[in-house]
Amino acid sequence: MVRIFCTAGARRHPSRPIWPLRALSMRTLIDVLRDNAVHADRSVTFLRSSGDEHSVSYPDLWLAARKRAHALRQLGLGRGDRVALILPDPDEFVLTFLGALTAGIVAVPMYPPQTLAKLETYGDTVRHVLAASGARALVTTDTLRGMLEEHLIGSSDRAAEASTQIVLERSLHDVTGFDADAPWSVELDDIAFLQFTSGSTSRPKGVMVTFRNLAVNSHAIMFDGLRSTPEDRGVSWLPLYHDMGLIGFVIAPLYALVQVMFLPTTAFIRRPSIWLDAIHRFRGTITFAPNFAYALAARAVTETQAAGWDLSCMRALGCGAEPIQADVLRTFLTRFAKNGLRPESILPSYGMAEATLAITFSDVDSTLTTDRVDVLSMRAGTAKPAAEGTALELVSCGRPFPGHEVAILSPAGKTLGERQVGEVCLRGPSVTLGYFNDASSTQDAFGTGWLKTGDLGYFAEGQLYICGRAKDLIILSGKNYYPQDLERVVSRVDGIRDGQCVAFSRLDALGGEQAVVVAECRKRTPELVQAVMRAVRAEVGVQLSEVVLIKRGTLAKTSSGKVRRREMKQRLEAGELELAVAEDSGGAMPPHVGPRSGATAPLLDGAG
Repeated sequence: MVRIFCTAGARRHPSRPIWPLRALSMRTLIDVLRDNAVHADRSVTFLRSSGDEHSVSYPDLWLAARKRAHALRQLGLGRGDRVALILPDPDEFVLTFLGALTAGIVAVPMYPPQTLAKLETYGDTVRHVLAASGARALVTTDTLRGMLEEHLIGSSDRAAEASTQIVLERSLHDVTGFDADAPWSVELDDIAFLQFTSGSTSRPKGVMVTFRNLAVNSHAIMFDGLRSTPEDRGVSWLPLYHDMGLIGFVIAPLYALVQVMFLPTTAFIRRPSIWLDAIHRFRGTITFAPNFAYALAARAVTETQAAGWDLSCMRALGCGAEPIQADVLRTFLTRFAKNGLRPESILPSYGMAEATLAITFSDVDSTLTTDRVDVLSMRAGTAKPAAEGTALELVSCGRPFPGHEVAILSPAGKTLGERQVGEVCLRGPSVTLGYFNDASSTQDAFGTGWLKTGDLGYFAEGQLYICGRAKDLIILSGKNYYPQDLERVVSRVDGIRDGQCVAFSRLDALGGEQAVVVAECRKRTPELVQAVMRAVRAEVGVQLSEVVLIKRGTLAKTSSGKVRRREMKQRLEAGELELAVAEDSGGAMPPHVGPRSGATAPLLDGAG
């Protein structure tokens, strides 16, 4: 177990131990907005899809927050009420979010519809979050209002949302009776907003994030982790309705007087070069992104686009939110080394919404640290260093923040030692209050005095390594296999879309566990199925029972891009997967491909 504490004075968190914290961190976000208003030379900048830039100075940010707070209160919303936000434009989202918090109203960030093709599923999510949060109002745009009303009114659960008032964002611009000198204040232990989980393993739950949580975690990120100064500049394309984009780039930088440029998320997905170009132009020093973004940028950015970039300004190139692959980060660093990108800039990290945001950071001045472990020993629950031959390479996520404890616990709650694999558990002032109106789930995750993350990991030389999700383990003949290891191999098979696959286990006809892969491809062929099977057998030692090849864009994911393994398993068992088109080879593709000797279930190509 790792115990790390600061030596400064302590403040008490309700129902939690006294944790040492610096007094500077104990300002509420509203205090910070007010205090920052004296810095007229500092601002946040929003790059719109049109290419126009919209900068809001710190004084104007504080003024806009108070005006929108006043407008929300005029709607009849009071302290502690919930207001949902579905606002695609980053500037309008940020100003309305800060306005809600300034008024003491609990914000409920929600993601806008990603595509018109899946509105039914999106409507289910909207109804669930509104009902779970008890939101009295939903702030959105003219463009989305009709679609949202159609999905809400058309629901059989309409009674649950009947009290939710739809408010147009533009109506918050024009306020009457606003008093610029009126005092605005919130308490550290007030709930600031509900961060609904991504729903990768269950229905989204509303994490209760307090102003104290935000103050503590922002301080840990900006000062303990990034060792930031006002000379830093942030660049982010991350969605603002998720914690890494919202806390990491809207809230935390305000505590350190760090200016930030926000890019449209959709613009990055369409043209990844916009991210690195903004770092070059804005002289960005801090940015964060999931693993997939580094792979996408390294692959999609052209030599012409990168020709004039100077990336030597970047000192904290953060990576988190999904499994981190060492080869992806190394490829990215190598690809842009000639543009001045330093290997020391890479900064893997680990966190989750239930811990506000960040739990561990790598050293901001160190190069990539990895651990090569023996595959066979990992299956037995010990991360033994690999001598030679086949090995699993894991990326260090760094060390816990001061004032927080991270432990590796067995299923029985026993503290495990160095290099023993168990569940990652956390306690400290960044741990949130639990899930809104969900006592059962709160008890399950928070009830032991530790936040049970559900992630498997181990410590080696004081650094945390994450292996996977406990409930996603594939157990075959008593041996543990991590789905991410299978997925990493499958993604490299020619013909499979990079990163667009899931691995899981399911019972065969005799009740035994068998391994399954579901992957996106352009054309399904027996040869591609066999190539996937050979690769997994050769590199991981697993004989797949099924390889199911599905259409592009049909792999179930959360709004933050995480794969939904359990949903894909349920779809497979219900026969609901959309198979990729079989390549025309002069005859029908056979439903079974080469069953292995002794198999108790046929080797399917996706026929279900």
